[in-house]
Amino acid sequence: MGRFAGSGSTHRGAPHFVRTSDHVPTTGRLDTFPAMDPRPPTSGVSFARVNKTHADGTVAVRQLDLDCPAGAITVLVGPSGCGKTTVLRMVNRMVDPTAGTVSVDGRDVAGTDPVQLRRRIGYAMQNSGLLPHRTVVENVGTVLRLRGSSRAAARARSLELLDLVGLPRTTADRYPGQLSGGQQQRVGVARALSTDPDILLMDEPFGAIDPLVRADLQQELLRLQGDLAKTILFVTHDINEAFLLGDQVVVLRDGADIAQLGAPAQILDHPADAFVERFVHIATAATSRGSAAR
Repeated sequence: MGRFAGSGSTHRGAPHFVRTSDHVPTTGRLDTFPAMDPRPPTSGVSFARVNKTHADGTVAVRQLDLDCPAGAITVLVGPSGCGKTTVLRMVNRMVDPTAGTVSVDGRDVAGTDPVQLRRRIGYAMQNSGLLPHRTVVENVGTVLRLRGSSRAAARARSLELLDLVGLPRTTADRYPGQLSGGQQQRVGVARALSTDPDILLMDEPFGAIDPLVRADLQQELLRLQGDLAKTILFVTHDINEAFLLGDQVVVLRDGADIAQLGAPAQILDHPADAFVERFVHIATAATSRGSAAR
């Protein structure tokens, strides 16, 4: 995992949150949390000449070739409607491509039953997607119960996951409507991690949260990833968030056309064209405004 570049960064106007490739040991309160399976990640995700055309003729994805390394965070960033969420949902077959191959650990997902596939790939979305009539602990244990765990075993595992994402166990028997937005998102992440999946799909999971809580959740995700080393595909329209979280950042144009792929520092130092330069400018300008406000 990476760490944050300090104020001595040489990137031109670069935000201080850009991560380097240096390893950082897990710190903070996660040290006291129950550990998940420490095995090394085995599942990378790849897209080979992938296309998606909707029934009305709209081309959502055009000739996408992309490798998402195992154990790393790949962030898909781009304007609304560019196809990034469609790309994400092809991994667990919520959307099937019109042509091309989506592979997990070298195997075409088209040959896997969609329900079984989704039960072994974590999925966290904007607004958490929690079931309002179920308690927090029941929401976290949903997939565990579907996979045959007893009610007691699912509850025990769910309580451990609440610890892992920084929620007090006193929230276990509350309902989603009794939680803050940030707490709901933590429950959503806990549910996504419930079966200890190698792959975690995150579709703008922090997009509807106020800035202070969002910053805390971003740091929490980085701490979790430092412990768990999942293969994460993360969708956002916020380049600041992409640079903060991504080991690999993929800047997309319409049709999921890759404008640039690389580490955050590479994109900051060498934007491929005017389109990417505009994203970089947005990030540095926002950071400058934030520094001035402080």
